[in-house]
Amino acid sequence: MSRSDQAFLLLAFIACTTSVAFTSFVLTAVPTLLAMGRAASSFAKLADTARQELPSTLAAIRLSGMEISDLTLELSELSHEVTEGVNKSAKAVQAAEAGIRQIGTLAHQQTLSMIDERASLPEISLQPVVAGAAKRTSHAIGKASKTLMNIITGGDKDEDSS
Repeated sequence: MSRSDQAFLLLAFIACTTSVAFTSFVLTAVPTLLAMGRAASSFAKLADTARQELPSTLAAIRLSGMEISDLTLELSELSHEVTEGVNKSAKAVQAAEAGIRQIGTLAHQQTLSMIDERASLPEISLQPVVAGAAKRTSHAIGKASKTLMNIITGGDKDEDSS
């Protein structure tokens, strides 16, 4: 065989090999291209759905955020109100405690003064004295109660002079 025939056969072999390779490439690329077409179609549907649903979802999220912010502010205000209430209650308890101590001291002093006053009386006059002491003790307790109520309510402390 001559050189030109050998070159022709080599070119023919290369052409056949190339065409077989190209054909196999096309045959394997077709399913891949079809799958890519289906993926592009699915992506287009997903994009349409996102375009329709995303604005309303974002609006709902934005509204939820504003509601959470409002609730946080309300809880903060409520916390401050509860703190103020607790502080006022503590002050009222302290005032009541001070009033009770004042009543106890006043009752103790009145009782001691009545006992000292009655100790010097003769025994015959003790029966009306016991009734009078009970009356005075009742009056002292009433006075102390008024004083305590004035302390708790913040009223004038001079009202009990009647």
